[in-house]
Amino acid sequence: MILSGKKYIYIGYISDAHGNKGKVVLCLRRYISPQSIPTRIFIKKNYGDLEEFRIKALKRFRKNELILKLNKVKDKNSALELVSSDVYIFEGDLPRKVRVEIGVIPPFIPEAKDVPEKLEEIGFITKPRGLQGAVAVVSPKDKEKIWTPGLKVYIEGDKGNFYSTEVRAVKKLRQMQDDIYLSVKFMFINDLDSAEKLRKRKIFVSAQQN
Repeated sequence: MILSGKKYIYIGYISDAHGNKGKVVLCLRRYISPQSIPTRIFIKKNYGDLEEFRIKALKRFRKNELILKLNKVKDKNSALELVSSDVYIFEGDLPRKVRVEIGVIPPFIPEAKDVPEKLEEIGFITKPRGLQGAVAVVSPKDKEKIWTPGLKVYIEGDKGNFYSTEVRAVKKLRQMQDDIYLSVKFMFINDLDSAEKLRKRKIFVSAQQN
């Protein structure tokens, strides 16, 4: 669900009130471990808007059910008003590991299924740059103009395979005699560990694309 440019992930619905002190039962419809649920959730109201609630306490109940104590829910009547309401979490509240765990993003760049017959090498990755998944790339000077956001690339794997992704951002760091040195951010690579897997990999594009 996209709302005001932000992505919210549906995880289940409020199935019942629990006790007389405002606790609610969350029935999970997406696999997520209780410890991975952020400290805030968003409940969809009848008019379609999402209302933010803070989780004050959480514990397992029955299979696929959790008992929540929410900050704005003070009594049983308030809890009953939320029954049947859908529950969302904000994707930005989740660390990458959890987003992989619940299937929001792939664990690594997807392997390319349809690789063009003719590929042209446009550079190679030397090392990670920073904690957000950027990598350092050395590319021939005559390929500088091809490096733009949206460029579809193929990164070599270990067994003759290729990973398919695209350039999200690129910055020229310096120019050498025959090459340029770039900082490149690829789609799906969002942390240092993932960037480390790309060290010393060659980068290709379709020969027709270039």
